[in-house]
Amino acid sequence: MADRVSAVPLSLQIMGLLGLLAAALGLPLLLRPDGARRLLGLKDSAQMVYILRIGGTMLAALGLILIVFAVTFWKAI
Repeated sequence: MADRVSAVPLSLQIMGLLGLLAAALGLPLLLRPDGARRLLGLKDSAQMVYILRIGGTMLAALGLILIVFAVTFWKAI
């Protein structure tokens, strides 16, 4: 086992980077929906804040899942 190379395959690197990107986009939507709403130029309503929080939660969860899968697959190789 000592002669095995433990480099991360390119596909898992891409999966991890996509996970980081999704989490980086989702966390501001989840934690600061008012700031994201102003930045995106959306209307000021309670429904819009709710929509942004749901979208942020989904993106953050996707990022977390992709990162965990990439690390788990890499450790299993």
